[in-house]
Amino acid sequence: MPNSAIASRYAKSLIQLATENNKVEEVYADMSKLLKYCQQVHDFKLLLQSHLVKTDKKINTLKTLLKGEVTDITDKFLILLARNKRESYLEKIAEEFIAQYKLKMHISTVVITSAVKLDDATRKKLVTILTDHLKTRIELEERIDPKIIGGFVLTVGNRQADMSVISQLKRLNKNFNQSYILN
Repeated sequence: MPNSAIASRYAKSLIQLATENNKVEEVYADMSKLLKYCQQVHDFKLLLQSHLVKTDKKINTLKTLLKGEVTDITDKFLILLARNKRESYLEKIAEEFIAQYKLKMHISTVVITSAVKLDDATRKKLVTILTDHLKTRIELEERIDPKIIGGFVLTVGNRQADMSVISQLKRLNKNFNQSYILN
């Protein structure tokens, strides 16, 4: 079975269990935290992927590391993953859980890249406009890239609006070169 199918099935089961127990928000917070651990703590990821560390040792280590950090549902879920030898999929499962959660809660992730940090008023206005336009809750992710000089690049799902100065300069340069070659 492909990794994405495994991750999707486990994430779907976990979100159903969390929903039944009215703990969706808490489990979402847990999965977000675990995803960060997987992405940022190299030793944590190595533990999950190691075939040399026995299952019982992994379970005990996870319980010790995450004691008081995650809900009971998440704790039991991690034990289930370890017993089923699926703990190496935790990062993908967390990503898939978060994606399914956002779909269920009608949340759109919007990435805005600008040359400088947005001020609060601009951020608030942008979220309001996007909420009205997309008819969903907005989770705004800000990125700063001085190379774009000015303007912004807005990404929603697989759609992108590039209104950066660097992009406009490149288009102008391309148009100038094409018209120069034609003449």
